[in-house]
Amino acid sequence: MVIIMKVTDYSQIAYKYDKNMYRQNVKKDFYLEEFIEKFAKNEYNILDLACGTGIYLSNQMSYFPNKNINWYGLDASNDMLSLAKEKVKNIDLVNGLAENMPYESNMFDYIVNNYAFQHFTKKTQVLDEIHRILNKDGIFKMHNISVYD
Repeated sequence: MVIIMKVTDYSQIAYKYDKNMYRQNVKKDFYLEEFIEKFAKNEYNILDLACGTGIYLSNQMSYFPNKNINWYGLDASNDMLSLAKEKVKNIDLVNGLAENMPYESNMFDYIVNNYAFQHFTKKTQVLDEIHRILNKDGIFKMHNISVYD
């Protein structure tokens, strides 16, 4: 059996990505809130892996304005990141691949990956990288729409 995976070219859809009505109402990340309550720290490093146009980051920044959070976003699409840069300020947004992230080991307290894992072609390497950059008490939270991918 041969499985052919559709590859999305986000440079072709970046300009209309945010117009999808299902992306408009991003709720507060209650897992993040619970994590912050459970692990009180002076500051947190949080990465949105495959951050796209910055929808999650923009919304969560508004939900956690009084927390000392260093927000980060990584995405493989420069076009998506350009839109994110218009939306969010004072965030380290990086163009890069999930299987070779340009971050120090044990850097992040919380990594979120929303609806993008199915697009990663080197999933084992991505998981190894997440394990490398996540600190020992950190949380990796993934939402995915394609359970078989």
